[in-house]
Amino acid sequence: FTHCRPRQFSRRSLILLFPHPARRVMAAMRALHQEARPLAAVALRRAFGSCVPPAGALKPGAKSPQVTATPNTAQQRSLLSVAPAAATAPSLTNLQPSFLSGGDMDLPQVPRDPILPHRLVGCEPVNGGRQVRLEFADGTRYKVHGTWLKDSSPSNRGADFYRTSAADVWNLRDFVVRRAVPVGDGERLEVSYEAKGKRYTDELEAQWLHAFAPFVGKPESGGVSLPAIKGTGSLLARLHRSRTPWRSDVDMPTFDAATLAENEEAQIEFLETMVDPGIAIIQGVGRPERLEREYAGRPMEDLVFKVVGKLNQHPVRSTTYGVMRKTADSAKQGADYDMSNPLSMHTDHSVYQGTPGYIQFLYQAEGSVQSKVCDGLALAEHVREHHPKAFEILTTVEMTHSSRNTLYTRGGAPRSVYDRGSAPAPFELVHTHPIIQLDADGLVEKVVQSETKRGVCALPYDQYEEFMAAYELWTQLCEDDRFIKHFDWPEGTMVVTNNWRTLHGRATVPPGMARTMAFGYLSKILVENRYRLLKQNQTQRATPSMDDRWLTRIPNQVLERIVAPAGK
Repeated sequence: FTHCRPRQFSRRSLILLFPHPARRVMAAMRALHQEARPLAAVALRRAFGSCVPPAGALKPGAKSPQVTATPNTAQQRSLLSVAPAAATAPSLTNLQPSFLSGGDMDLPQVPRDPILPHRLVGCEPVNGGRQVRLEFADGTRYKVHGTWLKDSSPSNRGADFYRTSAADVWNLRDFVVRRAVPVGDGERLEVSYEAKGKRYTDELEAQWLHAFAPFVGKPESGGVSLPAIKGTGSLLARLHRSRTPWRSDVDMPTFDAATLAENEEAQIEFLETMVDPGIAIIQGVGRPERLEREYAGRPMEDLVFKVVGKLNQHPVRSTTYGVMRKTADSAKQGADYDMSNPLSMHTDHSVYQGTPGYIQFLYQAEGSVQSKVCDGLALAEHVREHHPKAFEILTTVEMTHSSRNTLYTRGGAPRSVYDRGSAPAPFELVHTHPIIQLDADGLVEKVVQSETKRGVCALPYDQYEEFMAAYELWTQLCEDDRFIKHFDWPEGTMVVTNNWRTLHGRATVPPGMARTMAFGYLSKILVENRYRLLKQNQTQRATPSMDDRWLTRIPNQVLERIVAPAGK
């Protein structure tokens, strides 16, 4: 062809002029006809990029420039099942006259399939095999170290997911790449190494390479370089950045206990819900077999283990969960356990450094009550917008929550804090922090609030009055009806909150109603790693070739480029 130009992409057409056979364009057209649309589209772009000068630049009867088949061109032809350059060119006798004279040719719309861009369309060893150039179907191209390919291969790990040899790293520098070709329609890279006179062959998944390339490769044509990975990251980070504050009119998401116990897709949805909106009700948990302390929380404990993992173990308590009752004996454990004592809106674990309780489970084992929650994110964003000076103070000035825990005996049983005859197993707790904690991007990461556990704060003289004024504003907003969601809490159900975001208050128990409530927590690390596993499993179900060989042992920031986005 002698000329090509786009014509109104909304019409999905191109104008092409053909004075003579053009092997590369016709080969791509044949591939399109054979339903290899995405890869053929790549071939089309490359054909257009090697066009001879525009119409008029060649005189009638003049010969067109010859197209030289580069190694990448040959690989692409092989990948696309296109005849090599030496083959006879397709005949133009069956083409419509309008096609030869510049008429419109409608092209099929290439689907924006998220799986296709990772396919390899070209690769070659460079620099004597020290590096390998990788070219993907999305038009990106990177140069990666050959030793990185060898060192990163799943073939280096055993069934326990550990490296099989601690000595392999000493031999890496001996490996050079002698051959690298795409196989399996570009879904895999076959690479051959040589080291100390011996040959080694391996295959690597193209989707895996495509995810790593912007981090480990040197970008060339179309490639981009992503910042060096710092920190562990989280697959839930994307959802965290897009959270929406809620107020009193929020609809609390509900889940079925039996479905959650067995269905991983439901478990994914549940953990994403714990990030946003950070509240949920699980129905159908049922009543415990018995109401004694060793049994009262078992339905909750068993369900949480199936959905996420084992509840946090208290430093002293013999069970992984705590139990509160509407009884005089329970009230003797302290203010938290006295259901007749009103509590301000608060988060739990405020006295524990780092707030280990990320997700909180509250199981109504006996009785039906009404309760309330509010969104710490909504409170924080309200202060940020309407009281910027107070927001600055609450996010920078650090105050202290602290207590001494004497609630349990050395055997892990509850005890009365007023009983001097029973020896406690005491331990100290102290946590100094801002009320509103921000992440590196200035987003609200965590809210820590509990007035009853506020310790003696060593605030500087010049900051004290301003801080106390901002803190008073904050505590008033925590009790503001505009932000508080009231809800019914039936027997046999479980309320779950994101304890880094959602505040809760004391439930209202009807007169004469017996009540037993069990509670427990999960750490953020456990939650994030469970979500990571669930997303890996989900990806493998969708793409069986992307199994644990390729999805384990890689940073979250890379894995995020492979698995489906949060909320999808």
